[in-house]
Amino acid sequence: MQGEMTLKDFFQLIKKRIILISVTAIILVTLTALASFYMFKPVYEAKEYILVGNLQNKNEENSYEETQKIPRMLASTVDFIKSPVVLNTVKERLGFIGTSFEEKLAIENNKDSQIIVISVSDHEEKMAKSMAKTTAAVTVEKMNSLLQFDQLKILEKSDEVIKKNNETAALAISLIIGIFAGIGLAVMREQLDSTIKRERSVEELLGVPLLGSFNGKAEIRKSHKGMYPYTPRNHERRSLVVHEKEEQVDKAASIS
Repeated sequence: MQGEMTLKDFFQLIKKRIILISVTAIILVTLTALASFYMFKPVYEAKEYILVGNLQNKNEENSYEETQKIPRMLASTVDFIKSPVVLNTVKERLGFIGTSFEEKLAIENNKDSQIIVISVSDHEEKMAKSMAKTTAAVTVEKMNSLLQFDQLKILEKSDEVIKKNNETAALAISLIIGIFAGIGLAVMREQLDSTIKRERSVEELLGVPLLGSFNGKAEIRKSHKGMYPYTPRNHERRSLVVHEKEEQVDKAASIS
């Protein structure tokens, strides 16, 4: 049974099991790379911005009334974007049949802000951009025609689409996880190994001081009688015995 591992023992273990740790990290990074580039499709996000009300109110007498109306207008616009009136119209214009568009749509409005952000995520870059623009245009159009509400404006912006998948970050995270997993496997293998590797362990196990140690491995050689250890000293002894036997045979032959 292994004792408590010191910091020195830990670094010696890392040095000893560096191949196991490296192989574990490489395997995990390879699997992550294959999954990122071949199995999982990239996700693109496009955004459109709608301004509700006027940011600058020139009429100071009605400024308080307009300020109180803005939160209600924002809430009403957010609910209207999520309504079937807007969503069904967007599906008809884009030709969606049996497609769940609501799961790809996200609406954001920060506190004390008059800007509503429409975000659409899709696996195709052009489709994400088209859905975001169509949703914003249909919202302004339907609010003006059905609710007679003309205080909506689509803000001009660039057509930049954000790619939400970050393969580099995924590979870096998988590398770190792979290194820690390899260290865990190395520690587990070391703890499960019950062989004695140090003289101090023998003293702790037997409770007596160790007077000496050896570091040698007997070479094993096969013969027709089985297996036996082979060392140079044993070879010399066998040679002397054979030589003595030969001399005895020669003497017996001469006497006879």
